This record gives sequence, C-alpha cells and structure tokens, in this order.
Amino acid sequence: MPTGHFTIGDLSFSFEGSLKELAHCQEIVREIERAEHRLRRASGADQVVVIYDQDLEGERGTFDKMRLRAYDDEHNYTLDLGVTDTNPLGVYVGYDQNIEVYNRDTGETGQISPEGDQIEADGAESEASPQDEPTARGADSSRQRSASAASAAPASSEGPSQTEIDRAAEVLLNRVRRHPSEQRVGNTTIPDGPLGEKVVGFATYCGRNEGYLSRVLDVEGVAAVDELTVGQVSGVLAMIKDEETLRQNESFEPDNDLPF
Repeated sequence: MPTGHFTIGDLSFSFEGSLKELAHCQEIVREIERAEHRLRRASGADQVVVIYDQDLEGERGTFDKMRLRAYDDEHNYTLDLGVTDTNPLGVYVGYDQNIEVYNRDTGETGQISPEGDQIEADGAESEASPQDEPTARGADSSRQRSASAASAAPASSEGPSQTEIDRAAEVLLNRVRRHPSEQRVGNTTIPDGPLGEKVVGFATYCGRNEGYLSRVLDVEGVAAVDELTVGQVSGVLAMIKDEETLRQNESFEPDNDLPF
C-alpha cells in the first residue's frame, strides 16, 4: 500500500492508502497550507503550529478542537480545523473562515477576514494596514465583489482550483442536509453562520459577481438568496460552479401546452 508524507503546521505525519486517497490528502493539505499562509500574513510569524484543545465547554457540553495557530508579541491568531468524513484526513479549513485574534494582555478578541481586513466589533470591515496587505488572490476577490462589471468567469489561476471549489460546495451541502428541504434559506443557520451568507460567500469564492448570482436566482424564481428553500441550494451551487449548467437551465422553458 502506498504511503504519503504530509505536514500540517509543525506536525509531520505519514498516511497509508490508495493513490486516489493520497491525492485527496494532498489536495486537503494544500487547502490547509493556504490557511497557514493567511495566519503568517496576519501575524507576521514564520511558524504555524497545530494545537489540540481538549475539554472545551460549549452549549452541548464539552468537546475537543484541533486548531492552527500563530503568535506575535501580543496576540494569538487562530483558525479552527473542522471535522468531516468526506476526506481521508477527516479535517478541513473553511474557505471563508475568519481568523480569530486574541490579545493575551487585555483578553480582547477580534477577527480578520480571509482577505486580510480587520473586522470591527459591529461586523464592519476596515482597510488592512500596509503590512497586512492582501495577497493577489485576496485582492482579486475584493475587486470581484466591488466591481459591477467584473467577469462572470470562475476565479483565475491565482484563485481556487476546481477541486477546491467542488470541495467547498460539498462541505456546504453536507451542512444543510440536516435541515428540511422546504425550509427557507433566510430562516436557516448552519454551524458557521447564516446559510444565506454562506451561499453568497460561495459565489464570491467562485469569482461570480452580483449579476451572475441574479441570473441563478432568476432560474429558481426568487429575487433574493434568503427566499430560496434548502432543497434548492444544491442546484444553486451547481449553477454557481458551472456557467454551462446555468445556461442550460436558463434555456429550458416549460411547455405550457402540456396537460399537467
């Protein structure tokens, strides 16, 4: 059986599996490496470490959590690793996950967005300081959100790969399947936030602008993401991922002469 050798933070390990499983492991490790880069950029630190916190207190009792963390002189910068059964390693980092920032002296906490922006207490984002200037990938994402004439094509070579996009869609779908299909997206919250925000965030992750998302919503017969039902989310993600799928749905017109 082939064996792969991987590194996450300061943790090096070997994994035995098929070539397909090892290739999947490598893809997940690359995603985590991008998260590590975000931590190094935010903290200015050279090293990211793996933390395993045990017996944490939550609303449903105690739990354990694996985390990526970097340090500067005053702060801890943390990204939680989620648990999943959809890849051989059993972990992932959310594509739109904010960095948690903790001041060890004052006990204050804050967040930094994936694009490198400081998030204020009221949820607003402030401009990143020069030393925290977003990378090309982050800057491209910001321009895609703000430019009304942005291209409807998927993210460029500096953006996520198709495998990463498929993976992000898979993770999102796994989180919504526990909710009733007829439930409105606007009334649905998944573990990491409101579902509507996650659908919009996925569109941004794929490099889709507001006009493209409006076309998707038109196909589903709604004016806003929150008006979708949970059962429609799968089709919406498929159209966001692939413009050809969207075009096929746009070109389909029901035959009003049918007797049903």
